[in-house]
Amino acid sequence: MKEKILYIPNQDEYLKVSAINNKIIRFHFSKDKEWRHNYSFAIEKEIIPIDLFSEESENEFLISTSFLKISMDKNNGSIKIYDRENNCILADYENLGYKRVDKKVYCYKEIKGEVAFLGFGERTGDLNKKGKKLINWNTDNPHHTPDVDHLYQSHPFFLAWNPQVSYGIFFDNTYRSYFDMGRENENYYYFFAEDGELDYYFIYGPTPKEVIEGYTELTGRCYLPPMWALGYQQSRWSYKDENEVKKIAERFKEEDIPCNVIYLDIDYMDGFRVFTIDKNKFPNFEKMIEELNKEGFRVVPIIDPGVKKDDSYEVYKEGIEKNYFCKKENGEIFVGHVWPGESVFPNFVREEVRKWWGEKQRILVEKGISGIWNDMNEPSIIPSFDYKMMRLLFYHLKFKEPPRVPSFLEKEDFYSKTLSADVVHGENREFTHDEIHNVYGLLMAKASFNGWRDAKPEERPLIITRAGFSGIQKYSAVWTGDNKSTWEHLYMSIIMLQNLGISGVPFIGADVGGFWGDCEPELFARWIELGIFYPFFRNHSAINTKNQEPWEFGEHIEDIARRYIKLRYKLMPYLYSLFYEAKEKGTPILRSLILEFPKDPNAIKYEDEFMFGPSFLVAPIYEKGKNERDVYLPEGTWYNFWNNETFKGPNIIKVEAPLDIIPIFVKAGSIIPMRGEENKIELRVYPGEGEFLYYEDDGISWDYEKGIYNLVRFSLSKDKLNIEYIHKGFKETKFITSTI
Repeated sequence: MKEKILYIPNQDEYLKVSAINNKIIRFHFSKDKEWRHNYSFAIEKEIIPIDLFSEESENEFLISTSFLKISMDKNNGSIKIYDRENNCILADYENLGYKRVDKKVYCYKEIKGEVAFLGFGERTGDLNKKGKKLINWNTDNPHHTPDVDHLYQSHPFFLAWNPQVSYGIFFDNTYRSYFDMGRENENYYYFFAEDGELDYYFIYGPTPKEVIEGYTELTGRCYLPPMWALGYQQSRWSYKDENEVKKIAERFKEEDIPCNVIYLDIDYMDGFRVFTIDKNKFPNFEKMIEELNKEGFRVVPIIDPGVKKDDSYEVYKEGIEKNYFCKKENGEIFVGHVWPGESVFPNFVREEVRKWWGEKQRILVEKGISGIWNDMNEPSIIPSFDYKMMRLLFYHLKFKEPPRVPSFLEKEDFYSKTLSADVVHGENREFTHDEIHNVYGLLMAKASFNGWRDAKPEERPLIITRAGFSGIQKYSAVWTGDNKSTWEHLYMSIIMLQNLGISGVPFIGADVGGFWGDCEPELFARWIELGIFYPFFRNHSAINTKNQEPWEFGEHIEDIARRYIKLRYKLMPYLYSLFYEAKEKGTPILRSLILEFPKDPNAIKYEDEFMFGPSFLVAPIYEKGKNERDVYLPEGTWYNFWNNETFKGPNIIKVEAPLDIIPIFVKAGSIIPMRGEENKIELRVYPGEGEFLYYEDDGISWDYEKGIYNLVRFSLSKDKLNIEYIHKGFKETKFITSTI
């Protein structure tokens, strides 16, 4: 039996139950006795359910897999899920496993032993969302604080944890949805959506890592980014012209600070028209990129979804002729204001529109760019847009007389608007914007990724996006949007990135130094120290703020930045290997402590620390003037990265942290592959018991998909290091060993 259908008398609806594998169960409820949700924007691979074992009594259906037993009450459809030892993992609250109010669909679950609820995508506030209410609705809000909920990404997934068992829930519904994790009542949590069907997946661990592995088996896993994309990256809104971009690159060389990527924000375009270049500012665009590439710099330009309404603009004309832009229910093309002024928006739900958009990228790809930066794709518009004020702003910038940021740029409602509710999407306008809004950024990223593979199939790109939904990791890196140059936002990034990682997105980062506002020297130093552990490591700042390149803060801060950026490059072989693990299992790179220490009841309390892979414990400094902090060390032996002093855990220790030091500890038994001299890999060995999977390939092509890579197991037992090739399809590497 592949699925079980159960009638629910008190709701006059049906429940369809199927097993994706022995640990993942799908519960799909009908609406008006029909199942229309036979598609998914997040789950794209074909899923063939496994066979279920079924039993039946007078009042109960019982189905089981090799790991789980699912009991369903025949009278009210109430569900209980047990493990193999008949321990109840999850149960409906009373008979409210399915509830409907008008178009809204609800599901209530008992809170029993759950200590923490984690994930939910990009979230501010505490790491543990128990007792919180959360909203899934992609929103451009650069003025967010820890108590602001929905932002640029929506991931209707969470991981429930206690030291004994973990499970996950993925609510596959793209409408505006909500999670109340015990705020209303400590005895239950519930989730609901404004419309659509109640369609969710239960994902059994029992460990947190296994939950994430199961979730990403559904929604997909990341591709391996090119090696250069793991380096330091420099951006600004905006480097105004070709000469300034070249000078920035030259200065990095002069200052001996490694940098791999320079970004071009909206001002490289001709009047903010996507896929165009301002010939006055960038008269030799292709030659500039060629010269930068020779010096080791990649160029990544920004692309927004808003297409300028301009009858002389080829992209607009073609989109109009082919009926590629979003329309309202009455057939009118939707027009909204963004940077170009009046703009129209591609109907990305349609495959042919995504392909068209991807083909348009070829204009830039063939000029030598190395990636695509997708922005404003919540999608964000500005109905109250004062175009004259914006033109005035850019006029001042052109003549190097920038005013302070205009007040209208600082209003929250300036950014929070989107396409109107009467916009429709799809081949036959079958989707309302309410259903597509949260996946618009995902579909744009998909178009960018597939377009790149068509245009330049031999080379991996760097695709980054501001907006996204569950499954975005298949196509793009994610940064946390427009943050601020404040200590509060530095701290917030620690939490936001942990939750994004738990939500299946490994290639993540926040704008180092902060986007809005003037970054002060001490804050910049601390942010660089933290930023080298962001999987995506970019420094980005806004128009009319103080320049934020590393040399802008004085010699001492520049020395600190140089030292830490170089450390990032030394750790590249370790980091690249972590990306291989993320590609294979979905395991995040920046990890909450519970991922490595799932049975430690104290691990959840220390949200201001994280693991960088399995070996490094990082305890950032996030308060002004602080030069020491308490650090929680879980069970085991730990080495201070800076002086090799050893400590025993579990324990809380006080650590000195002057401005040039971020507390870092390495777990005993770690083998850290680091970049050595003459293309050798230095294995830094920390005595103990452990192992590490080292991965390498050419760092640029898709040849790894053909088996052209090496996978090497380093194992350490009784202080003896063993090196074993698991897969050998690439050139042999020379390893040198240094033992602490």
